[in-house]
Amino acid sequence: MQINEETISPGADESSVQIENILQDLHAVSTDILLSLVTTWDGLTITTHNNLSDNDDHTMAAMTSELLSVCKRSAQALESGDVNEMLLHCSKNNILLMPSGTIVVLALITKPEINLGLLLIEARRAAQAIANVF
Repeated sequence: MQINEETISPGADESSVQIENILQDLHAVSTDILLSLVTTWDGLTITTHNNLSDNDDHTMAAMTSELLSVCKRSAQALESGDVNEMLLHCSKNNILLMPSGTIVVLALITKPEINLGLLLIEARRAAQAIANVF
């Protein structure tokens, strides 16, 4: 399929720039944020800000979708409501997934020593700003 102006939704470029600016602002808060990714719930990458040269953005988007699916099923089975965020604190990095409205998800990979309180505050702000774009 050839892409032309008719196949691209109006304002798509403006939305992409807005999201990229939000991610840049998020990375400016802490050098401990290694990767930020905005993806659809089903794993399609929208945009990334990647400081990890060996990380595949598409794999991260697919894993984000799978992790959120497991979290959603678990929350439903435990009658715990909707998933607001998911934090994996691993030995090498942290992974934070935060739904950003009903369409997209903000995913972050950080160094393990990041200030988690500040991260959550800034990630929630960024997720809300991203949701407002959509």
